[in-house]
Amino acid sequence: MKKYFILIMTSVLATACMNDFDEVVPDNQTIITCDSIGAPTTTIAQIRSRYATVIGNSSYERVNEDAIIEGIVTGNDLSGNIYQQIYIQDIDEQGKSKTEPGISVGIKGYGALYCFFPVGQKVRINLKGLYVGGYGKLAKIGQPYINTNGALRMGPMTAMYTTTNIMKVGQPNEANVVAREVSASDVAANNIDKMTPMLIKISGAEIADAGQPFAHYDDYLEAKDNYSVEHTIKMADGGKVTLYTSTSATFAGDTIPAGKHTIYGILSRYTSSYQLQLRSIDDLVAE
Repeated sequence: MKKYFILIMTSVLATACMNDFDEVVPDNQTIITCDSIGAPTTTIAQIRSRYATVIGNSSYERVNEDAIIEGIVTGNDLSGNIYQQIYIQDIDEQGKSKTEPGISVGIKGYGALYCFFPVGQKVRINLKGLYVGGYGKLAKIGQPYINTNGALRMGPMTAMYTTTNIMKVGQPNEANVVAREVSASDVAANNIDKMTPMLIKISGAEIADAGQPFAHYDDYLEAKDNYSVEHTIKMADGGKVTLYTSTSATFAGDTIPAGKHTIYGILSRYTSSYQLQLRSIDDLVAE
């Protein structure tokens, strides 16, 4: 018989602050998803289309009816560079990730989402009771929260919803995850809605500031509230993309290597700007 992990909370509010309870540290016996939520009734692409206005307005809308999507995990918090979220993309007829934009699934309350949702894990999510919206115009599933300025913003779902609204399908298979190779024309400003969020690959690229750490050096961290550092990825065909690295990433203090590399990562956005996030330092492959 499965051992079920029971979350006990005195109260849960959809508008709760982001850090209102301690994170759960997982072990091999922890089960945080439900056994069954039924067959898919819609796709990620269709949900993005249906809620395009609220996503584009960085707003949110509650889903009040059963709407079940199925996707495959293409990015998670393995290295700490991605925080309180996983990225999923639609699945093709061969069981592989489609090379088209997916959606961010925000989840707070667990200290290591990658243990539950490794890259290559298929999941089904019933959106009923959750919210779909935009964070900086990035398509997201979660709940609204109150930020430090007292304003409501789109954020992650509280942990209890993973036990009722998310189901894992089969065993993870990273071989089913396909990165879309991109060129300068792909990351043109007018393509941002069609390209984010998505696992991508850039060949023959170089990162500016070689020889400096990714995110831990004083020149860039002049204020204590700087949580990330940006560098420029120079593409082989002249394009440029911003590499976004959290100061909490396990590789934040690693030195940016010189020379050409194949770079993988989640192409995300904040409003009208692209942001590429490495899932781990292994996403940087020397050529």
